[in-house]
Amino acid sequence: MPRFPSFRIPASIAALALLLGAAVLPAAEPAAAPDLSASIARLESELVARHGEAIRPRLARGLGQVARLWRAEDGDAATFETLARTHFAADDATRDAMFGRLETALQQAGGHLVEVVRALRMHVDLDAGAILPFDEILAGYAPDAHLSDDLFANQLAFVVLLNFPLTTLDERLAAGEGWTRREWAEARLTRLFSRRVPAQATQALTAAAAAADSYIAQYNLWLHHVLDEDGNRLFPPGLRLITHWNLRDEIKAAYADPNGLPRQRLVAAAMERIVTQTIPAAVIDNPRVDWRPLSNRVEASPVDD
Repeated sequence: MPRFPSFRIPASIAALALLLGAAVLPAAEPAAAPDLSASIARLESELVARHGEAIRPRLARGLGQVARLWRAEDGDAATFETLARTHFAADDATRDAMFGRLETALQQAGGHLVEVVRALRMHVDLDAGAILPFDEILAGYAPDAHLSDDLFANQLAFVVLLNFPLTTLDERLAAGEGWTRREWAEARLTRLFSRRVPAQATQALTAAAAAADSYIAQYNLWLHHVLDEDGNRLFPPGLRLITHWNLRDEIKAAYADPNGLPRQRLVAAAMERIVTQTIPAAVIDNPRVDWRPLSNRVEASPVDD
């Protein structure tokens, strides 16, 4: 009987996870961010004098949120001050208008990006024919990878952080039950810019996820070709199930059948081979061979699905 190699997780997927951190590290130490403490004090004094004491808590929080994510490439202290003077919404009417326009614009951008991603992944997510190698390239591409970088570079992200509160999970758990829809919407808005993830990291994560999805999508068993040790076919022709949830559901469905125990045991034996990675590679998504999981015996199938 010929020996078949076991089917194991592709090294490329594991390597992506290991190399991700190294892949996104900059080649050199980034320049130190400017000291903005004097600018924050000056801006707070100036804008409170201009607009009134009532804005102080919101202004102080907004300036702090911007300063925490400000980097050297964003500009010097003078650039920071210009941003604050230009874009701080001192009155409710301006702030409401800002929120409404940002909400609409970012919803449109996000929604259309979802449509683009859906189109890029169509042939790996749908059973629309054989997956060609370039389909996996399309699926691994993240059209939104540079969006966060771009919105920090053009300072729109800082405009959001200057004017709306960035909340922590603890704050949302403690106070969120009493929040209005608007307060929750503001929290969702600022969370878009709660951290600065480099575009190459986003792209690498998307590529790793696409590789993992591809691995899972191809991990199917044709159960008509999974035999018991006596060579009996316990499942109907054409039954192609993905690991693990379809196999799990097949076991659950058999509980309602008084004669379902042999099928449950056979699927469980197959799943054990998958878990221990002793499943022969030849039986994965292959209706041209028969497999007996208990003995791990594989042979060409006389039955054509």
